Amino acid sequence: MARAQAVAKTTNSDLNVQSAPVTDADMSGIDEREDKAGRLKQLLMPIAARLSYGVYQRYFEIIRADTPELREEVYRLRYQVYVVEHGFEKAEDFPDKIERDEYDGRSLHVLLCHRQSGTRLGTARLVRPNYAEPTKSFPIQNASDNPVINDPEVSLYAAELSRLAISKDRMKECNRARGLFGWATLDPTIRTNRARVALSRLLLPYLSVGLIAGVIELAAEKGYPILYAIMEPFLIKNMGRIGITFPIVGEAVEYHGLRHPTVLPSIADTFGEMKKIDRAAWEIITNRGRTQDLALDAEIGDEAARQAVVRAFHLANIPVPIQLTTSTDATKSKKRLVGEAGKTHAA
Repeated sequence: MARAQAVAKTTNSDLNVQSAPVTDADMSGIDEREDKAGRLKQLLMPIAARLSYGVYQRYFEIIRADTPELREEVYRLRYQVYVVEHGFEKAEDFPDKIERDEYDGRSLHVLLCHRQSGTRLGTARLVRPNYAEPTKSFPIQNASDNPVINDPEVSLYAAELSRLAISKDRMKECNRARGLFGWATLDPTIRTNRARVALSRLLLPYLSVGLIAGVIELAAEKGYPILYAIMEPFLIKNMGRIGITFPIVGEAVEYHGLRHPTVLPSIADTFGEMKKIDRAAWEIITNRGRTQDLALDAEIGDEAARQAVVRAFHLANIPVPIQLTTSTDATKSKKRLVGEAGKTHAA
């Protein structure tokens, strides 16, 4: 967020004051003001979070593409983004204007929808492991030979966030019709609309956050505590700003631009600092804590899953959280939730 800077004329007397030595009392005053500002931010953050969360939920929703019709909508939307808007793929390779690949058969899909118009604006998918050949499960395994990505014990309890796409053309259509946030126009040249434009720009990054939230919720619900993703540098940076750190593993790869292989060794642990950094994003990503609980249950509900998570931390050269180094005996009183990965191993 840009910070306004006060610009004042400097007089000779001002220069004399500025050149005076800084005393402990001066520093104490600065520290006190910073403490007050920090406390004020902590007080206001929950209020801002509720407002942002409320606006986001009012105008957008994430739905699961769990019918043939909705999955076809996913593939057509991906064609729109990857072929028409960006030219990443060749149109002649998709004569039916449906973009799909060999991983879609093992994937779960979500759609970002504009509530007022019903327009599908974006999509993302969760690629599940190939239990017969876990080292041939995910697109990221074709791009990186990093051990944490290709270890069969880890891959069995992992899934991949993939094919995240938002259509700029569809967003423009929604905006022209009524405005993404329900306003008649977002023309910045009209003075009365400047505040609306500013608010829109603040909320637009949450569209990607919403899609990632939908995929993370699926991963937690289905029992995959580890998440892979090949991400653009700006997306890694933006996610870091809201408190989700995607650790980079291995060398960057060229795929329609520079991409980094990343891994979340523990979805549950990822939410640790997020709530403090961006409460609004935390509420969207975790559905106000529900997904965080699901992720924790998936992680501790199966001892093999917990061991896979610990192994993922080791292979990624990331310190293992203390709660994962202790025996699960202390967590037996918690609700047991074993997802699809755990059920497969239990069988």
